[in-house]
Amino acid sequence: MIDALTPDELGDVGESLFRKLCSQGKLICNKSDRDRTGWDFRVEFPIDAPSGITLDQRSPRVCQVQLKSTAGGSETRVPARLSSIERLAKDGAPAAVVVLRMRPDGTELMGYVIHLIDKELARILRRLRRAEADGRRDINHMTITFNYLKGKRFKPTGDELREALAEICQVDVAAYAEMKRHQLASLGYDEGGGMEAEALLWIESPDHFTKILSGLAPLKPERLQAYDRRFGIRVPCQGTLLDGLEEFYIHPPAVGPCDIIMRDGPLRPAALFRCEAFAPPPIDGGPRLVIRHTTFSVLFREDGLEFETTGNFIEGHRALEEWILLLRGLSYLAGGNGSIELEFQGAKMPPIMVSPGAIDGPYIDQLPRLLEFVERWQHALQLAGVAETADFSLDDIWSADVVQMSLDILLNPTPLGRIEFDAIEVPSDEAQLEALFFNSVHFAGVIITFATKVTLERDPLGTTAYASTRFALVDIRSGVLDLGAYGAELATRNNIKILIDPRNLSLVNRPLVEGPQGR
Repeated sequence: MIDALTPDELGDVGESLFRKLCSQGKLICNKSDRDRTGWDFRVEFPIDAPSGITLDQRSPRVCQVQLKSTAGGSETRVPARLSSIERLAKDGAPAAVVVLRMRPDGTELMGYVIHLIDKELARILRRLRRAEADGRRDINHMTITFNYLKGKRFKPTGDELREALAEICQVDVAAYAEMKRHQLASLGYDEGGGMEAEALLWIESPDHFTKILSGLAPLKPERLQAYDRRFGIRVPCQGTLLDGLEEFYIHPPAVGPCDIIMRDGPLRPAALFRCEAFAPPPIDGGPRLVIRHTTFSVLFREDGLEFETTGNFIEGHRALEEWILLLRGLSYLAGGNGSIELEFQGAKMPPIMVSPGAIDGPYIDQLPRLLEFVERWQHALQLAGVAETADFSLDDIWSADVVQMSLDILLNPTPLGRIEFDAIEVPSDEAQLEALFFNSVHFAGVIITFATKVTLERDPLGTTAYASTRFALVDIRSGVLDLGAYGAELATRNNIKILIDPRNLSLVNRPLVEGPQGR
């Protein structure tokens, strides 16, 4: 009777048996020369071309195998070094633990193939994550066990080994590699996994806290630590993920798109804003619904609504259409007769009337004049055939004295501005004269040139002083290169003898729209 083999002897018998079975199953078996690869054998299938696959498209079918030999008994688990299993499982090719169960004398009994994918791969990754969380980096001193009875069972013959490994080495090599790559990256994140962060915050007031939770004010953490949670185990994030992060916003759950409509009577165009609705956390004193637009936000509370523009209202740059819409809506709400409506998924809320003084902020009195300016500038661009302008700020409007005056005399039926002369030398002592005023004005990256016929009337208190009483637009277009030639040509065409050169005029008094310093 042969004595029981030692573990090393049993391992040698198992390796010899595995090589023999591979040869009998027409498989190419390559032994690893170093015990650092994670696998003992690299098993290759003959590189046959399946039906419909050309020679240039076929791929070799290969799997990595770590072999374990066991002498039976009641113990059904075999151990493996965790560092070796990590390398084996993370290889892009199919990987398996093959267990050969023998009698103590080395007589083969049964084989098992444990495919390191799906649940088995998740178990390995979870074990590695737990080691990371425990601060264990010496995984070459740690083990993981496998219950071979859960593997694919095969009789110790070449044909059955080949059949068992064929289930691992799929014909579509690329599809398997992609599936494994996805599992390596995603397993353990499907149940409450992902990024987490702990932040130390300074909350200024209950209102500030409400705005943070509503996504209207940023979180500015004094201390921030991010964690990666996988398999319910979190570890601190490494690297530069949070470097330079000074603030961020909370995004409440989205409810869906909605419309905000601001009105000021039936004869004025409504200001329609396409918005998004959000449902903030239910907290005492907090809003029940938050409506956000790129230019403002509206908080609907139990006792009313709160309206607030976003960004720096004075210095922020916006497109012309955005300014028109925003200034129109603000003018309506600040005028004392405005209303605001919410339309959500086809359902309209009753209009909410905005009482006088409900809207506050800087330069409320200037809103009608600012709206007037941007609407006139848009009209002038349309008349001139100019399509676009650059973004601009309110400060740009306050600085555009000449543009304000030009738009007033061109588009206002009763202009506030006028042209005055102390004296005009004309051959006759006429009480009324016709002149041509022409100029080029620049605003928001656009130049337009215009000419207007000016009716000048003599000052009844003087003999030579004249002042404008009426303007009639003659021409407007994109900016011309030779302004003098432009004015002369139009004067000739319209039989006007007096030309008013803009270089001979100076702007006096305040502009129509006053800025922060009353300029």
